Amino acid sequence: MTVPGRRSVQFFLSTPCNHSAQTAYNRKKTVRQVTQMTQNNMLGKDGLTVTSANHVANIAKEMYEAAESRLKTLKLYSRDYLLAVNGNTYRVENESEKSELTELSSVLREIGELKSLIAFLREGIKAKESMGTDASFEKYIDGLIAEGRNDLVKPSIRKEVTFEEEFDKLTAEQKARYYALEAKCATIGSFIHPDGVFADARKAFFEHKQNPVRVDGRGQEAEVNTFSSTFTAEEVDGAFFELQKEYRNCQAEFNKLKSEIDAKVAEANKVHIAESLAEMQLWTAARKAERLKYDEAVKALKIVIPQNLRGAYEKVKTVL
Repeated sequence: MTVPGRRSVQFFLSTPCNHSAQTAYNRKKTVRQVTQMTQNNMLGKDGLTVTSANHVANIAKEMYEAAESRLKTLKLYSRDYLLAVNGNTYRVENESEKSELTELSSVLREIGELKSLIAFLREGIKAKESMGTDASFEKYIDGLIAEGRNDLVKPSIRKEVTFEEEFDKLTAEQKARYYALEAKCATIGSFIHPDGVFADARKAFFEHKQNPVRVDGRGQEAEVNTFSSTFTAEEVDGAFFELQKEYRNCQAEFNKLKSEIDAKVAEANKVHIAESLAEMQLWTAARKAERLKYDEAVKALKIVIPQNLRGAYEKVKTVL
């Protein structure tokens, strides 16, 4: 069976590339890896492009539809019509040729083969198209990682260095000094700061010094309170300012030590950020390079015609 009037078309099969031998080898290796890692044996380096496969499938469809239409005309009898008015007999239906009955099995087999070819080509086209998806690329990358391509493993996010981690690196003497300064600052500070014990006592001392007598109540119920102190204002202020000075010196030393640790934390995190950025750039570059090779390999893949469909394919080719 043939379909008349069909123009011949050029089928684009894989052709050699004018690159160096090493480049050609690498490309073939990538194609092989792609097909192996996707476990799709419908695709390979030799076969039909998607455009050609679509065309073959369309022609095969026309061919089996034409054969099915012919089968629908199968008639195993003839019919004659007798015109009573004149007694003439007319043949109005003819039975099919003997060859159509004897060839029936082969025609049905050919229709089945054409439909099988179409189904295979359609699946091959879907397989080729699915290869270009991100999911297929990630599957390919997973395969490369399994083969030892550690440069394609996404760098883990580095944990931020904390104050506690840097503090743990101090010597025992440094830690003891840190705790001593922290405790001393807290102790003196709570004593001399507003609402602290010494701060309140000093405030009350000067209030009573200015007002040494206080009368509470009236008349016979009046209470007279007299305040006195053996401390002089100079002694009280001297002790207070001395503690204040000691607190400030202690706080300054503590802040200096704490700032040194903070600086180490900042520097360590700065290094981490730089290292993480460098690792991420290398990882991105490696993936980009592999994506280019992968896309080129996928583009080079063809839909392979298996041997048991070669007969149907050759029949279609005769009408192209």
